[in-house]
Amino acid sequence: MAMAEKQTVAVGGKQIRMLVGGQGPKLLYLHSAGADAEWGEAHELLARDFTVHMPSHPGFGESTGLEDVDDVLDLALHYADLQDACGLRGAAIVGTSFGGWIAAELAALYPERVQTLVLVDALGLWLDAHPIAEIFGTTPPELAQRMFYDQQHPIAALMHAFTTISAIPEEIALPQMKILEAVAKVGWNPYLHDPKLARRLGRVTASTLVVWGEQDRVTPLAYGERYRDLIPRARLAVLERCGHLPPVERPDELARVVRGFLS
Repeated sequence: MAMAEKQTVAVGGKQIRMLVGGQGPKLLYLHSAGADAEWGEAHELLARDFTVHMPSHPGFGESTGLEDVDDVLDLALHYADLQDACGLRGAAIVGTSFGGWIAAELAALYPERVQTLVLVDALGLWLDAHPIAEIFGTTPPELAQRMFYDQQHPIAALMHAFTTISAIPEEIALPQMKILEAVAKVGWNPYLHDPKLARRLGRVTASTLVVWGEQDRVTPLAYGERYRDLIPRARLAVLERCGHLPPVERPDELARVVRGFLS
């Protein structure tokens, strides 16, 4: 696997780690709170057709600036600034889970900034009939059950090995605690959604593909259908035998669907 180049970008007083790889039109990838925050197979496959730019969100990994973030609106504004700093205005955006929520907010607030949008198992909405699963304070095996269709997937298997929080090695636990802290700062209350987002989605003008894992037990498929229905002319692609994180569980299938849509 070719490695991405690591850069540090200054955005509004924050130092943002950016991974860049591939060739072709620019693509901005907004990662989840999971394993797709590092360059992986899905990014490598997308990099065959696109120059993939993957910033770490403020407070994730080596990116600073979490103290300036109070809600998801702050993150949407941050990414508008990052677009300008990196020449990414108008570039295709792919956002997964937490990153999909940010991407949806950006496309609704600034329609002129986002021409093509792919939302992958995005957070951000709320359906009383299908509450978003609890992710804070959940044991790793419980979380694996909700995140993955294939419980034998290497990451799911690793999570099943850690039956208690104290069993997790520090080098794995500390970065994950930092990520959960960053997610909780914007997604604790209201829980992992923005009550105003649903009525804003009608403002989106981007050509939009919604991609969902059929067996997502964090944000069930009903959320994908809701995003499709609320965003004008959006299409929905459902990935079989897949949970909440297609870039991790089904990278080939996700890349195929995204590349087909963006071409």
